[in-house]
Amino acid sequence: LNNETIIAVDTETTGVDVYTDVIVGLSLTLPNADWHVYIPVDHVDCEQLSREYVLEGLAPVFNDESIGKVLHNAIFDIAMLRRHGFDLKGVAWDTMTAMHLLNENESDRTLGGAGSFKLKDLAPKYLKTPADTFDALFGRNAQFKEVPLDIALVYAAKDTELTWKMYEFQRYHMSKIPTIFDYYQTVEVPLLYVIVALEANGYILDLDFAKEYGEKLHKRAEELRKELVAELTPFHEGDEPINLNSTHQMRPALSKAIGKDLPNMDAKKTLKPLKDDYDIIAKLLEYKNIVKLSGTYIDTLPTKQNPTTERWHSRFNPMGTVTGRFSSGKDEEDKTQQGFNVQNQPPEARPMFGPPPGKLLVGADFKAQEIRCVAHLSGEPVLINAFLEERDPYATMASNFYKRPYEEVYKNADGSDTKERKKMKVAWLATLYGMSDYSLSYMLGVGKKEATEFKEELFGSMPKLSAWLKENEEFVRKNGYVWADLNARKRRLPDAKLPRKNIPYGKWNDPKYDDARKHNSRINRALRQATNARVQGSSSIQTKVTMIKAHEYCANKQGWALWSTVHDELIFEVPEDFTREEAQDIRDIMLNSYRWGDVVPNGTDIEVMRKWGEGVPVEEWFKNKEAV
Repeated sequence: LNNETIIAVDTETTGVDVYTDVIVGLSLTLPNADWHVYIPVDHVDCEQLSREYVLEGLAPVFNDESIGKVLHNAIFDIAMLRRHGFDLKGVAWDTMTAMHLLNENESDRTLGGAGSFKLKDLAPKYLKTPADTFDALFGRNAQFKEVPLDIALVYAAKDTELTWKMYEFQRYHMSKIPTIFDYYQTVEVPLLYVIVALEANGYILDLDFAKEYGEKLHKRAEELRKELVAELTPFHEGDEPINLNSTHQMRPALSKAIGKDLPNMDAKKTLKPLKDDYDIIAKLLEYKNIVKLSGTYIDTLPTKQNPTTERWHSRFNPMGTVTGRFSSGKDEEDKTQQGFNVQNQPPEARPMFGPPPGKLLVGADFKAQEIRCVAHLSGEPVLINAFLEERDPYATMASNFYKRPYEEVYKNADGSDTKERKKMKVAWLATLYGMSDYSLSYMLGVGKKEATEFKEELFGSMPKLSAWLKENEEFVRKNGYVWADLNARKRRLPDAKLPRKNIPYGKWNDPKYDDARKHNSRINRALRQATNARVQGSSSIQTKVTMIKAHEYCANKQGWALWSTVHDELIFEVPEDFTREEAQDIRDIMLNSYRWGDVVPNGTDIEVMRKWGEGVPVEEWFKNKEAV
C-alpha cells in the first residue's frame, strides 16, 4: 500500500444500516502491484485477524490524503468506517456519482441506460464484464460472513477491480470535458463527506407531538370523508356508496359536481390548479393528503428510530434527480425500513423535529433561487432590475406586463397576492417546469388558445428572456443536451433530436396514429424540459457549493452542525448562545459561496427556531433576547 498513489476500496458488511451493522471484511485493489485483496475480519468458521487490528493497521493509509481512494457509493463505506471509529480520507473518485455526470439517464433503459447506477449493471455495459448480484449468487437472505473465503475473495476483490476499471474508464471520458471534470473533483467529491456528516447527525423527534398530530389528522380525515360523500352522492350513479379512492367513480361524479369535464384525476396537473375555484376539489385534495399523512405519523415514523443512535436518520442522495438536485429518503437496498423523506415533511408536521437540548435551529434559504438563476443566464433586464432594487420578481413582471404601478399588482389590502401576480407566477412556473400549454390552460382556468397567447405576450414583453427561451429549445434540438451554469454539468435530452412523425391534418385523434402522437409528444416534452434542466441544474450547483462552505464553517465551530437541506434552504444546528456575528457569517455563506456572475445578487432570509417550522426572523430573535 505504501507504494501506491491511489487505490480502490470496498467494505463487506452485515447490512446497510451504517449505524448498527458491522464490517465483516475489506477489499482493496492496488494498481501498481496488481493485487486484488480481500481481508476477512468477522467471517464464520475461519482463521482471520480481528476487525480492530486490521482497521488500525490500515489507518495510516486510510488517513493519508495523499493516497487517493476510489469507491462505488463512497458515502456508505465512509460511514461504515466511521461507525467503527475510523475514517477514510482522500476519496478521489466515486464511480456511482461520476456516472451521473457522464450519463444521468442510466436508469432509463428506453434511452439506452444500463437500468441503474449499480456497479453490477454498469460493468457489463461499459467494461463488457459480466457481474452477478449478491442475491443471485448467494440468495436473498444470505450473510456475506457465511460465504467461504475462497469464494468471498473472488466476489469482493472483483468488486474493487471493477470499481478501479470503471474509474479508469470514467476518468478518461470525463477528462475530455474539462469543465465537468473540474466541477466533479471540486464539488461532487468533497460533497460526499458533507453528506456523511449530515446523515450521521440525524434528528430528534417529539413522539408525543407525532401521536397527537396523527390523531388530529385522522379525525380531520373522517370529517372530510363524510362531507365529500354527502356532497358527491347526488352526482354518483351507482347504488353502493361512492368510493373516494375509485377514479372510475370519482371522475364523473366530480365533473358533474363542478360542472366541468375533468380529463383525469391527476392531483398535480388537473385538480390542484382548480382548488381555489372549487371548494369540493380543495376538500378532496386535503382529504387525500391527510389520509396519506395520518398513518405515517401514528404508525410508521415512530418505528424508524435507529436502535444504535436513538435518532432518526434520513438518506440524502446528491444525485436525486436527473438535474443533480438532492432527494431524501432511504437507501434502495435498505431492508430495515428506517429511512424516511425529511424533505417531504408538511409544514404542520415539522414542529415534531427539534434540536438537542441547549441547541437551536437556524434556517437560511436561497431567496428566489431559480428566478435569480434565470435572470443571470438570460440577462433579462426586467428580472435583473427587480433583484437590484430588491423587489418581488413576479410583481415586477406583472407591473411591466400590465403597465401598472408595482404597488397595485404586488399585494391586496389583506396581504394576499393580486390576481395579476398570481397569473405571472402560474405562467412562469409552467414555463420553468416544462408544462404544456394544455396544463397552463387548466392552471389559468382558460382555453388552450388563450393560455398560449397569454404566455407569448408575457414573454414577448421581456425580449431577452424570450430569446433565451428560444435559444434553449434550438440548442437542445440541435445537440440533444443543455448546459448548466459554467458548463459544469450537462442534462441530456436525446429525444429532442428525433425527427417528427407526420400526422395528416384532422387525424390527430385517429388511433392509427397513436404511436406517432406519442413519439412527437416525447420530442415536445424534451424541448420543454430544456429550460427547466438548465435552471434546476445550475441551482443544484449553487446549493452544493454552499453546503460545502457551510460544512467547513461548522467543522470549525464547537457544537455546530449542518442539520438539513430542504429544497432551497440550509438548516444549521447551533448552540443557544450563537451571536449576531455568527448569524452574519451564515448570511455571508448563503450570499457569497456561489454568485450568479457579477450582476445578479443573491438573497437570503434567516430565521431562528426552537422547533423546525416555528421560527422568527433572526433580527427579531436577537431583539427579543436582548429585551429579556
